[in-house]
Amino acid sequence: MVSSFVQGNAGAGTNVAAEFEKVKELIANLQEDYNTLHEKARNIASNIQINSTKLRKFYNHVKKIEVSGLEEADVEKILKRELNKFLAVLLYDVGREERNQEQLKKLAEGMKKVVDVVKQKNGVEIKKAYNLFTDFFEALVAYHKYYEAMNNSRSR
Repeated sequence: MVSSFVQGNAGAGTNVAAEFEKVKELIANLQEDYNTLHEKARNIASNIQINSTKLRKFYNHVKKIEVSGLEEADVEKILKRELNKFLAVLLYDVGREERNQEQLKKLAEGMKKVVDVVKQKNGVEIKKAYNLFTDFFEALVAYHKYYEAMNNSRSR
């Protein structure tokens, strides 16, 4: 039985930009409010129609960034460099996309705002902000896959 937490189209009609703004605020303040992060991820996921493989590709780019065991200064440098690469890949795909460019653009604009907040952090805070961002992104990918499957089963 699927819980009522994920049933239906959770955030149908949600303003995706406003949800990303709330995520940005949580990460800017380093708030470990995982319930709210997941709620925002769920609302965004149910309101963007993009290919889940493409979304997973973006997530994999962020998730593969390895910073454990490094000096604090190196962590900051690597995270900023790799997050800039992630944004470049994301924005490149927006430019390439023909079919669904508006949907991908909504995602890219929101993600850019969130990533920019992470990159503004320094020292220990950047790693904490990065971890919050990856937790949010993981939830976004999971909810998106769920809603994509639900929508596909309804259209059969």
